[in-house]
Amino acid sequence: MDRLIFKQFFETHYSPLCNLAYRIIGDIDKSEDIVQDVFVKVWNNRDQLDKDRNIKSLVYTMVKNHSLEVLRRDGIGLRVVRIISKAEEDIQSNIQEEEIENYKLLDQIYVSIRQLPPKCGEVFTLSKVNGLTYTQIAERMNISVKTVENHMGKALKLLREMIIPKP
Repeated sequence: MDRLIFKQFFETHYSPLCNLAYRIIGDIDKSEDIVQDVFVKVWNNRDQLDKDRNIKSLVYTMVKNHSLEVLRRDGIGLRVVRIISKAEEDIQSNIQEEEIENYKLLDQIYVSIRQLPPKCGEVFTLSKVNGLTYTQIAERMNISVKTVENHMGKALKLLREMIIPKP
């Protein structure tokens, strides 16, 4: 793997890999450290990589394994035990191309959410990520339920435009 191919691979997969690690350990800084550690390891061992092996699957599996190792080392509690059990089941089979595409789509969604106007993004996140009702959001933000509905409608419209390719 030459420097240019590695750079392109890094730029394409860094953010989705950070999202994968974050879903496992719940700490963005540690997630970035894990992904960087994996990329350093891949670069240092690039001559030993099997040319026929799917490098994407290898790197995603390495990030999952390293994330689980960090969880084990840090010992975060019962929630972690459940996450580890689920992740270990996933690791039993190599990450499939479809999963990789899902992580890329998730990354695209997260990037798109960050591009929303601040109030729309906050309403969307509180509703779809945190699971709050429109009434709870209205109380939290000191706005009316109708305003929450308007922000949500605008957020969904903008997200559709950003994510769904136009023919």
